[in-house]
Amino acid sequence: MVTQRWHAAPPLLAAALALVICWLGFAIAPDVPATQRFATVHYPLLLVLWLASAAWIWCHPGCVSVPTVVAIAVALRVVVALEPPALSSDVYRYVWDGHVQRAGFSPYAFAPGDAALSALRDAAIHPHINRPTAHTVYPPGAQLLYLALPFSLNAVRGFFIACDLLTMLLIARLLRALGRDPARVLLYAWSPLAVFEVGNNGHLEAAVLPLLLAAVIARRAERWRTTGLWLGAAASLKLYPILLGLALAPPRWFRTLLPAVVLLGVLYLVYGLQAGIGVLGFLPKYVGVAEDHNIGLRAALEFTLQPFASVHRREVAFGLCLLLMAAGVLWISRSKATLEEKIRDLAGIYLLTVPTALHPWYVLWLVPWLCIAPRASWLWLVATVPISYLKYASAGEVMPLWIVPFEFVPTATLLAWEQRRRPT
Repeated sequence: MVTQRWHAAPPLLAAALALVICWLGFAIAPDVPATQRFATVHYPLLLVLWLASAAWIWCHPGCVSVPTVVAIAVALRVVVALEPPALSSDVYRYVWDGHVQRAGFSPYAFAPGDAALSALRDAAIHPHINRPTAHTVYPPGAQLLYLALPFSLNAVRGFFIACDLLTMLLIARLLRALGRDPARVLLYAWSPLAVFEVGNNGHLEAAVLPLLLAAVIARRAERWRTTGLWLGAAASLKLYPILLGLALAPPRWFRTLLPAVVLLGVLYLVYGLQAGIGVLGFLPKYVGVAEDHNIGLRAALEFTLQPFASVHRREVAFGLCLLLMAAGVLWISRSKATLEEKIRDLAGIYLLTVPTALHPWYVLWLVPWLCIAPRASWLWLVATVPISYLKYASAGEVMPLWIVPFEFVPTATLLAWEQRRRPT
């Protein structure tokens, strides 16, 4: 018993230090831009505490209980939620889209800056909305969620923290079902990426993750239609989870994918009745140059293609990225890896090859699967992607040249090395 308590001391001490760092918040170096403070002060300290705690848990299974891990994780999120969103303003758009719908307008048809919505503007939410002249980019399931949530920034962030609590409990459940230490949920629960992107920034990914985990749990029980419904619900919030159907649907492809496609189609139809083709919102413009952020593989391909396709190298590189993504996901879906390993690698290969923006919160959907099947390559990506926030602290918001190679080159190198050592 004494030994067990001693084994619990290091991660608990690390958690206490993390809480102090989060509590001090952005009062640390107040004259430094928030993104720079996070990337150079908060994040490196929290990263060390997180990785050290996760390594300790792996080496001393059972030393900390799941309720303790989860309670500390919720406390971390609540503490950072005491500060206004510092790294992203997306949550203001979520709140606004719900407000607009309750007033009888479609966020697909009316941008926040449109004169028709002038009576809805307030002093707390509207001034902070990014792209005020653009229609919403979020799919119909997300809009339905925004409609149900109140016109309150803190209430919406509180809802996402509750979603994240459910995510942690589902990860722990899945770990138990697989015969592994459920305390490994710490790798997600105490991740500074999850703490800040959910607690402070209030990102929609928090609502996507419990749906994906529910789909995996249903798939393990061979409840095919239920799996499809959970998958469709997740894709209705953010489109990219539909990619995981390649792992979840076999061998009952039709029975699994039909509910997902029908659910997604019905939601698009309902919102499309009011907005028509505008139901796609800002999405077609999201592939434009103006939205580029933290571009990895495509940037490397564009540089390589410069002598050969100087005029259309962006389009060529974009197409090559999509081809590589298709080849990668097809290869992974046909591998002999476990279900969770396939999902982990499908999410990872998508993030590695995606030719559009890669914001830090986009990587959140990879983290839960690392609790179950850790992999150094994807862990490196998760650990380094928040450094891309330094772009917004630089002159002219230009990404420092070293950041993208620092994120993606080790990720790709480790991935190749792992695959060579453990072929599938």
